Amino acid sequence: MYDDTIDGFVKAANAKLEMLRRAPHGFFVGCMLAGAYIGLGILLILSLGSHVPPDIRPLVMGATFGIALILVVIAGAELFTGHTMVMALRRYRGQGSWAEAWSVLGVSWVGNLCGAAVLTGLFVMGGGGGLLSDPQGLLMSTAAHKMNGSAASLFARAVLCNWLVCLAVWMSARLSSDSARCIVIFWCLMAFIASGYEHSVANMTLLLLALAGNHPDTVSLAGMAWNLSWVTLGNIVGGAVFVAGAYRAASPARAGQAALSSAGREPAAHPSLDTPAPRP
Repeated sequence: MYDDTIDGFVKAANAKLEMLRRAPHGFFVGCMLAGAYIGLGILLILSLGSHVPPDIRPLVMGATFGIALILVVIAGAELFTGHTMVMALRRYRGQGSWAEAWSVLGVSWVGNLCGAAVLTGLFVMGGGGGLLSDPQGLLMSTAAHKMNGSAASLFARAVLCNWLVCLAVWMSARLSSDSARCIVIFWCLMAFIASGYEHSVANMTLLLLALAGNHPDTVSLAGMAWNLSWVTLGNIVGGAVFVAGAYRAASPARAGQAALSSAGREPAAHPSLDTPAPRP
């Protein structure tokens, strides 16, 4: 039932790997753009969230973060968290190796971090919008909470986060209208932000900002490394297992056709959805 969508993502994965091989600098720039685009969303929700009452803050921040993934999907960029699903689907189709998948993921992660760092530097040079000076403000309290969370809680919230993010990417590939894509992205990202889940690339900008400001002792470089380690791992599981793995398991057509072919029988027709291929 989902074979057409999976095949589209496999083609996209092959295109990403080919670009990394032939034009690594161009691929890396695309990764930096994704890190910056997600960071722009973080700057927006922190700026808005710091001026609203705490009881409506999750709603306001969640309702405005959609711009981050909309920029990635519509403008085009190479986002690590989305790649966890895309590259896993390629392997589940029996193409390439895990080493190739990890090469794309590794470069994407580093490129996203570099893009987040560039954006953070520009924001700090511009004055920080009032976010950097208050050690008890929204930015610092959020960063301290993230940096001092338990491994289990960070991992679980990261799995839930990228489950939603990759669902947004998955649904976008099954839609033909950019307006519809924006709507599904809005709802998925609102759910993850308002629920307090953990996104490794979003955290890159948030934690770097906190380190660049007047931060308390609970905010540290070691805390950033702790957070990103567990959140990155959880994001990988969320995308590669809970989305890519689940939809591959829900699409047994390829395996069924192969078994019937080996037995000398023609496979029975089964319904499939005519879905557009995802954007590379």
